Amino acid sequence: MDEMDFKTKFKISGQVLQNLFEGGNSPLSEHFLRWKLWSKWRDLMGTSIADMSEPVGYSDKKLYVYVKNPTMMHHMYFLKNNMVRKIQKDFHPHFINDIVFTLDRKKVPSSEIEKDKIKDSLSSILNKDRD
Repeated sequence: MDEMDFKTKFKISGQVLQNLFEGGNSPLSEHFLRWKLWSKWRDLMGTSIADMSEPVGYSDKKLYVYVKNPTMMHHMYFLKNNMVRKIQKDFHPHFINDIVFTLDRKKVPSSEIEKDKIKDSLSSILNKDRD
């Protein structure tokens, strides 16, 4: 196989995986979308909001966003509905329904819960492969 064939097949495989994860049919799609939202936060929200905030958790279609100070948090409450609509329009229409702002990074769903969800997702995928 020459190098061009390899690169073409690699690109096609990458596109298949991305479509699988983004489509919502895979047990890992939620985790992929969460990672993708984190990485696109600055592009979606703009520099001024992204400099003062950071997504820190996700659970049951709620996005938990750490805000650096109470003044900015108060301001973001007024922008909340616009932020949700922006994410639904420009990122994914069904990924979040609500945003919860916090000044405390610890007041988000436990990472243990997320670890358990990932383990369950991987177990179900592995069990399907064995059948």
